[in-house]
Amino acid sequence: MKTIDLHIIDIVHNSIRAKASEIGIEIVDKESENYFSVKITDNGCGMSNEMLTAINESFYSSRKERKIGLGLALLKYHAELCDGSFCVKSEVAAGTEVFASFRRDHIDKQPNGDVSGCVTNFICQYQDINFTFKYYSDNSEFGISSKEVKDVFDGIDLNNNQIILSLSDLIKEGMA
Repeated sequence: MKTIDLHIIDIVHNSIRAKASEIGIEIVDKESENYFSVKITDNGCGMSNEMLTAINESFYSSRKERKIGLGLALLKYHAELCDGSFCVKSEVAAGTEVFASFRRDHIDKQPNGDVSGCVTNFICQYQDINFTFKYYSDNSEFGISSKEVKDVFDGIDLNNNQIILSLSDLIKEGMA
């Protein structure tokens, strides 16, 4: 994965497969502290301690169609490569939290990619899941949730090009 948004997409799809109805994405981007982090939380089925151990030790996958999983292993690799940290916490029937931090100015830190487009697509495509997105920087804080978007567009299908473009622009502006 070449950009941070691709890691987010991979982890959120894990949360969707885990039957989460609430998924949170939080980004902290503090230039003054030379710090960047991503945290994704969900209320999905969670993982056992054995599964957590396997994830941290290898390219584990619970999927039947393939025997290895690269998503979490690659995120861990990139975080640690950039003098950051990686952590997965989970509890069966309670959900999962994935956290990765990076030294912001590290030469190997991946570009952020299209985070606003990524978040927008999740909100508009998976309308039965409540997504929350929070972004913190030196100069601003921004947050949005599926519930807020649904309230604004009461009864309108969110998977509409005009809504997608407007929402993506709003999130980009909030992250500026």
